[in-house]
Amino acid sequence: MVKGILDARDARIAVDAGADAIIVSNHGGRQLDGAIAPLRVLPQVVAACPEVPVMLDSGVRRGTDVLKALAPGAKFVFVGRPFGYAAAIGGEAGVRKAIELLKLEVSRDLAMLGVTSLDQLDPGCLVRNP
Repeated sequence: MVKGILDARDARIAVDAGADAIIVSNHGGRQLDGAIAPLRVLPQVVAACPEVPVMLDSGVRRGTDVLKALAPGAKFVFVGRPFGYAAAIGGEAGVRKAIELLKLEVSRDLAMLGVTSLDQLDPGCLVRNP
């Protein structure tokens, strides 16, 4: 598994070299604050590497962010910072509450799209800003 991919060509090189999965990530923007947002390059990486799971990390804060990553083909979405904040404020109970909130957001957002399961998501569920 290779993390930190922000270009479809790099993803293809990684898979050709033996990577079993790709994590599209800018490491939370901590390393290079001018790097492209992973969500912007996700569709190209998914298209370039259809034979491996492509996952997304970085910038996921709410349920709509999860759906924005799953619709163009991410197989998994990592969520970190919100749970770190929840742990800092409320410990284990805070993290449990944050997980429940994210679960409810994803469920509500699916309903608002008229979608009853995650496998019904596709790029057509998204409207791209110019």
